[in-house]
Amino acid sequence: MQISWHGQYTVKVVTKEVTLILDPYSPAVGLPPFRAKGDIVSLTNPADETMSQISGVQGEPLVISTPGEYSVKGLTLHSLGWAPEGGVERNVQRWVIEDMVVLHIGALNREFEEKELQELERTDVDVLLIPIGGGSGLNTKQALKMVATLEPRVVIPIHYKLPGLKEELEDVKTFATEMGADAAVAEKKIILKKGKLPQDDVLTAILVP
Repeated sequence: MQISWHGQYTVKVVTKEVTLILDPYSPAVGLPPFRAKGDIVSLTNPADETMSQISGVQGEPLVISTPGEYSVKGLTLHSLGWAPEGGVERNVQRWVIEDMVVLHIGALNREFEEKELQELERTDVDVLLIPIGGGSGLNTKQALKMVATLEPRVVIPIHYKLPGLKEELEDVKTFATEMGADAAVAEKKIILKKGKLPQDDVLTAILVP
């Protein structure tokens, strides 16, 4: 499984058989237009146009935007719905990809409720995609607390400060330091295999678009 982060909440996951695009951003956020081929596009906040720019995905992807249980193209998804007070429903997505559990929390800006944690903790989290920059998502302090609660094997921070971005977000440096990583050592992608995931320490992968 290959994972790359493209800015904001947008993540691309590539396996041997399928390419999954999570929350493709709109150019309105201030970043260059997102373009990629994809077989599946999954949206955690479909009511927000800045997180659901499907037109940038080439091909004829299957679009998933509602809570529920899915099995598509060799991947499985448990999408857990939630809504901010007075707001439109969003979802948190727990994927099983190549026998690894990948949790994408999207634009969640609060701690998980106890009933949500009970649902999510039915299986261990191998890979956590977590916003850390504040704004419409978790801030650094909230993100660190969630990492401690979920105890994933791999953490990939997303939704943080980038050049050109209109939304004012926190830098990744504080989060990286607290996690024992070096923000200056960043990669374009990370390749993960079930049998080679860290067992004792948490791997923090700093990715750049």
